[in-house]
Amino acid sequence: MNENFDASKMIGKAVKISGEEESGIIVSFIMDASGKVEEVLVERHGALEKYPADMLQIEGDKAFILSPIEKKLKNLSKNLPVVKKRKIVLEKLSKEKIVPREIFESLIKKFDGMLKEMENEAKSLIEEINKEARLQEEYIKSLQTGRAFLEIEHAMGNINEEVYKRSIVALLRDVKNAQQKRLELLRTKERVNALLEEKPEITLEEKKEEDESQIAEEESGEEKGEEGKKAVPVRLIQE
Repeated sequence: MNENFDASKMIGKAVKISGEEESGIIVSFIMDASGKVEEVLVERHGALEKYPADMLQIEGDKAFILSPIEKKLKNLSKNLPVVKKRKIVLEKLSKEKIVPREIFESLIKKFDGMLKEMENEAKSLIEEINKEARLQEEYIKSLQTGRAFLEIEHAMGNINEEVYKRSIVALLRDVKNAQQKRLELLRTKERVNALLEEKPEITLEEKKEEDESQIAEEESGEEKGEEGKKAVPVRLIQE
């Protein structure tokens, strides 16, 4: 959740709930004795729902309630690339003799520990996503089984047309929602995998230095090659 936001101005605003088609309306907030927002009260389907405040994401005038999985991915997306970048910069500074070896070894150990911890978090998140995706698959199958029963009873004339239409609409709606949730989970899984494989971006300055270093190496190699190609003086002996 954004730390600096005016809670009073968010009351009455629409809020998108992760994985749900219908949005809700922010009714109020629950705060602790210090005034810190702890929970968000949202009205949806004529009833109030409570969500942890750290699941609230505000972007301009728009508000979102993130799922726990999305919240974890957001934190990883923010922190993992930064630590990877810092490790690369530290290694570069050590290579240039700017950072003493002792300091380098101490810091690189901390960075490696942080990376290992975040990579484990990412792997745990993938397992959590797989579990949730399987639950959605099972739910879809149960709804399809329910539809099969409804269709059979309707075909046999045991259910009138009005009840059938109302029931089939509810079933198809939930099947669509479950399929959408499963698809979003799979997309989130792809993002986590991409995050694990992602390499830190190289700045223009670093790219320039890398190119200059490569050019210098190539020129050095060419000079050595030219030296090898120099003519060797030959002494002729007349008969």
